[in-house]
Amino acid sequence: MRRRIVAFATIALAWTTAPSARANDPATAQMLFDQARKLMTENRFAEACPKLEESQRLDPAGGTLLHLALCREREGRIATAWAHYQVALSQAKRDGRKDRAKIAQERIDVLGPRLPKMRVHMASANRGLPHFRLLRDELPVGDAQWSEAVPVDPGTHVMRAEADGRKPWTTKVDVPAEPKEVSVDVPELAIDPHAGEVAAPKKEEPRRVRFDDTSSSPGDTQRTLAYVAGGLGIAGIAAGTVFGVLALNKKKEADGSCRAPDYTVCSQKGLDADSASKTSGTVSTIAFIAGGALLAGGAILYFTAPQSSTTVAVAPDGISVRGRF
Repeated sequence: MRRRIVAFATIALAWTTAPSARANDPATAQMLFDQARKLMTENRFAEACPKLEESQRLDPAGGTLLHLALCREREGRIATAWAHYQVALSQAKRDGRKDRAKIAQERIDVLGPRLPKMRVHMASANRGLPHFRLLRDELPVGDAQWSEAVPVDPGTHVMRAEADGRKPWTTKVDVPAEPKEVSVDVPELAIDPHAGEVAAPKKEEPRRVRFDDTSSSPGDTQRTLAYVAGGLGIAGIAAGTVFGVLALNKKKEADGSCRAPDYTVCSQKGLDADSASKTSGTVSTIAFIAGGALLAGGAILYFTAPQSSTTVAVAPDGISVRGRF
């Protein structure tokens, strides 16, 4: 059993020591170490411990590891501290540091009898489930630890089991701060009837929009002709007005070049003005008649053009159109 506990300690701290050999940032590691020591003197262990962990990762050192173990012990995480002391003891022996080895061994002897333990009893049916896994506080618990009394920190731990096609199982386990063993029974995971189902898309009701469709109605051409006729009618009336004013001006010019009372004796200038006045008057009359007719015809075309009403249903899979004409 002692060999199993030591193996657990080594595995639990592998993440702390393995990556550190590649970090190689002693300056930052020293800064974090100094900050952590100051925080520890102020009993601010929750802030100091993460700094020591990062310092150890950046530049592994036996002294840093001992401080980290002490920090976790003062924080109340005695199982984690005990595991750190185990690794620190091995490193101190390799380095020939008897002083550090002595400190680590003393703390191991003190904490060992105080460690709470957790034993997992796994339902046999779970072992064959596809992609089954057990987690404690979101960290995997391998099958090598099942049925073994494994040291754990005091406090509340969340256990979760999951597998493909099964409903996940979760429970909370309260571990007392005393050397007791807590058992956790992981039941067979229930079948999830909804596993693998793909939710069918929700069918949406079509949104209906009603509007006048002037782009394809039968009255489209007639209304266009009405606009053209109306525009020409307005232009004809405008032209008639211009030529009418011009006729009046030429009439005045002719009267000024002819002698009263009958104005039949005219100079050549008066004759020309009189002729121009008659021509402008004729054009004005024709323009007024044509413009009025076109304007009236445009109005008739516009107000007699048929209307169309179209309903468009906008559905998720397309558009449907229905109309009344």
